[in-house]
Amino acid sequence: MRRTVAQVVALVVVLLVLAAGAAVLWVALASPPQWQVTQQGVVLTEEASGAQVGVELLFVALGAAVAVLWGLVAGFVLRRLGWVVVPLTVAATLAASVLTWRLGVLLGPDGPEAVRSPQLGDSISARLAVDSPASFVVWAIAGLVGVLVVTWAAGRRPDVSERSAPALHP
Repeated sequence: MRRTVAQVVALVVVLLVLAAGAAVLWVALASPPQWQVTQQGVVLTEEASGAQVGVELLFVALGAAVAVLWGLVAGFVLRRLGWVVVPLTVAATLAASVLTWRLGVLLGPDGPEAVRSPQLGDSISARLAVDSPASFVVWAIAGLVGVLVVTWAAGRRPDVSERSAPALHP
């Protein structure tokens, strides 16, 4: 029992470390929308606001990759726990998604509200943001896909008792 608890804790810690790494990668790779300083004030053009979709898609892609990888490992290591792996995977991957989001916002650009005296013509990066709750749910779904793949693969291997059982056909 202690070994299993230690494995669960270790796997969750690994996931949170991967989530922190995903946050750093998200900050490095994301191209947030650019606010423009005009005579009317600080504005976000329609074209620039489309960049927010790319920021969110990157968050989802990084999360799906991290979660499916973790789900594969967790599904393999914890397979003897049975159904408990499912809620554990959902909870852990949702926590990881929130950690990545919050770290990304903290480490990313400050946004236009942080600029004290913008000059006419300046471009100011928007804060990294995740606007849709579905982006967080993708992390959980991807983790469950990893667990499902391991469960399916383990079910495809014949058990030793099945191979050695005598045929019942006359």
